[in-house]
Amino acid sequence: MSRRRGTLDLEVSLDGVPVGTIFRDRAGRATFKPDEAWLARNQSPQLSVSFLERPEPRCARNGLPLWFENLLPEAGTPLRTRICDQSGIRAGDGAKLLRLLGDDLPGAARVVGHADDVELVNGGPAKTPRLRFSLAGVQLKFSVVGRDDRYCLPVANDDGRFILKVGGEPHPELAEVEAATMTWARRAGFNVPEFEVLPPGATLDIPVPQGSGNLFLIRRFDRLDGGLRVHQEDFAQALEVPPEAKYGDHHEHRFSYDTLGRFVRDVAGDKEGQEFVRRVAFAIASGNTDAHMKNWSFWWPDKAARRPQLAPNYDLVSTIAWPAYGWESARAPSLALGFGRRRTLVDLDRTRVETFCRRTDVPNAKACFFEAIERFRAAWPGLVVPERMRIALATHWQRVPLLKAYGPLPMM
Repeated sequence: MSRRRGTLDLEVSLDGVPVGTIFRDRAGRATFKPDEAWLARNQSPQLSVSFLERPEPRCARNGLPLWFENLLPEAGTPLRTRICDQSGIRAGDGAKLLRLLGDDLPGAARVVGHADDVELVNGGPAKTPRLRFSLAGVQLKFSVVGRDDRYCLPVANDDGRFILKVGGEPHPELAEVEAATMTWARRAGFNVPEFEVLPPGATLDIPVPQGSGNLFLIRRFDRLDGGLRVHQEDFAQALEVPPEAKYGDHHEHRFSYDTLGRFVRDVAGDKEGQEFVRRVAFAIASGNTDAHMKNWSFWWPDKAARRPQLAPNYDLVSTIAWPAYGWESARAPSLALGFGRRRTLVDLDRTRVETFCRRTDVPNAKACFFEAIERFRAAWPGLVVPERMRIALATHWQRVPLLKAYGPLPMM
């Protein structure tokens, strides 16, 4: 039987296994119905921790069910705007955007489908490279491949192996600050993908705006050699909250690092819960005030495992390096999410740490937290960082009570 005009069917698969179908009716209501055979196999391979908890269909009156909405570039971001301008898709039409980008999404999920009413069109200048991948985040970024010591957009049936991030105003030296923060994390023992800072001339066909400065390149942890993919989901997906609620404020729930710590422990176990505690400690120590829910992910490197792990670290940036987010801002700098029932950095003392650790219910959380702070201090000497970051962190470690107790960062 043919579909009615105005409807849209999307088939969702993971590692070639059908996991369900998204159907959008003429009224714009979208429903994800899990595949019965997939459910009978205990959801193997796993799509999300949220579906394991609630395997029933998901509906959305407008847009897409939240797990799938979080696969797309966020509304109003440069990447989403460029893709929609090129394809002729309305920025708010998540279903058709998912159909367009469904072969190159974060993680291992694929989405294919056919609309019976409107075909996609190619907009923009003829020489503009077509963008057919999806990456979350506000910053302009591209999924790219390396060719002859330069980087370009992937061609058909080719996965981007790297993410190329574009900086510029209002965040000068963004690539350098992110590279320094990620280097600090690696030296402190965290799992960090390969990365490097590139000059603008290192790209071939990528539409990088003029004046963007250097570029930050990082290897994708969800793409492996031989075209293999590793499945992952960010915390907004795992908890099924809309992308705009990534800073923890949602009409049904309020999320904090405290509640996320308990969530990680429940989903992934004590060891991953302790790792989460250490990563929160690094966000505070490094002055990263943008570690929101979409900057944390689970992944399944072992396809046979029933529990996920915390994905490798990504988007670690010492945001206090820029006055708008640092101690020079008109408003007191605050974390992206609550910590020990507080958010403002000047309120973070030992009592807040104890509250955070108690509420996460992670074994030995307090010891993990303070041992991590010592590790970060030990990894600091000799680290090459932009001057703006060095000055900002010197102030930061004097103003945050729990850091001030350790004394200033060692001289470089």
